[in-house]
Amino acid sequence: MNTANSKSDPNKNASVFEVFVEFLKLGLSSFGGPVAHIGFFQRRFVDQLAWLNAKEFASLLALCQFLPGPASSQLGFAIALRRAGLSAAVLAFLAFTLPSVLLLLALLALTPYMPEWLYGSILDALKLLAVVVVADALWGMGQNLCDSFFKRFLAIAVALLLSFSNIGPWPLLLIAALLGLLFIPVDVKPAIVHRAVKAKASSLLYLFAFLVLLLLAVLPKSTFALEGEQALLWYLASEFYQAGALVFGGGHVVLPLLQDSVLDTALVSEAEFLSAYGAAQIVPGPMFSIAAYLGAVAGGEQLSFLAAAVSLLAIFIPGFLLLLAVLPYWQRLMANAQLAALVAGVNAAVVGLLLASFYQPVLSSAIHSWLDIVIVVLGFYAIRILKWPLLAILPLLLLAGAV
Repeated sequence: MNTANSKSDPNKNASVFEVFVEFLKLGLSSFGGPVAHIGFFQRRFVDQLAWLNAKEFASLLALCQFLPGPASSQLGFAIALRRAGLSAAVLAFLAFTLPSVLLLLALLALTPYMPEWLYGSILDALKLLAVVVVADALWGMGQNLCDSFFKRFLAIAVALLLSFSNIGPWPLLLIAALLGLLFIPVDVKPAIVHRAVKAKASSLLYLFAFLVLLLLAVLPKSTFALEGEQALLWYLASEFYQAGALVFGGGHVVLPLLQDSVLDTALVSEAEFLSAYGAAQIVPGPMFSIAAYLGAVAGGEQLSFLAAAVSLLAIFIPGFLLLLAVLPYWQRLMANAQLAALVAGVNAAVVGLLLASFYQPVLSSAIHSWLDIVIVVLGFYAIRILKWPLLAILPLLLLAGAV
């Protein structure tokens, strides 16, 4: 039996090592940014491994869309937590994130010595890969989450409003929730709460920790009378924590906040910031990993490693603390018919969010010729109909990028 494609028992805990290995594979291969990551997660954990079903996946995704922070990393954390507990979730985060951190630093070090045509070819190929992955995710999620005319209408309306108006995703999610509550009939089952994420008093402790750290982060830096290296590390920790705690929308949206923190304060030059952003587009894993590079540059030779670690952890921790605080109660609340209808509306809106992101920036930045369109159609056919692994189509995409 091909274990890579065999389905496991969704009611049986996976080992921590198994979770770590699965997320390490994704950390090495999940190109394309947060929207594409959703497609990778659905393909692997729903379609192939059956660690959770499509509705459970959609419920976790809806929650992560509501919370601030890196939605795709929070989704992976939640899947690992549900499957094998907190230790597995932490290891899943490390496995999914550290490859991108190491590759990002290595790529940035090598970029000045890399021919421009080679760098551009790799970038174009990975953009085409993102188109294929997101299209596959849209197809699967659209079938599962938009199974009525009203849900399809809601998804398309959200996509159009996001693409052609100044309305952000948060108001649209709230409106979709209200419309779902009013117009979407649902049948609910008794709550089945996985033992790894049962509601505990610790949920309130996670929320308390999030709020205390946020309060410390927004206090004036002079409050703590720190100097030198300690002052720099505290500045990075507080600025990156605020970015992770207050941003909705993921990697691209957090960049303006990071720009205010490290570029406008001259801790990082404009060339270094733009190089980091460009490199973040062509490495797998979360875009929030760019925090490690920016922290390393800001820390200089003496503090590069420590500053990178502080910045990386600071930007991820708030989103995970909120997820740990809310997730147990979210699962219980999903057994309520009214809330289930509300979430059904949100799920349809999430498909709209994905559709809007598919148009801009995924599709618009990747498709430049008829050859690109042909390559994408062939790639989609290969993974959706022929069930090829994604790596099998990568040579074709690299050839298209070179051309």
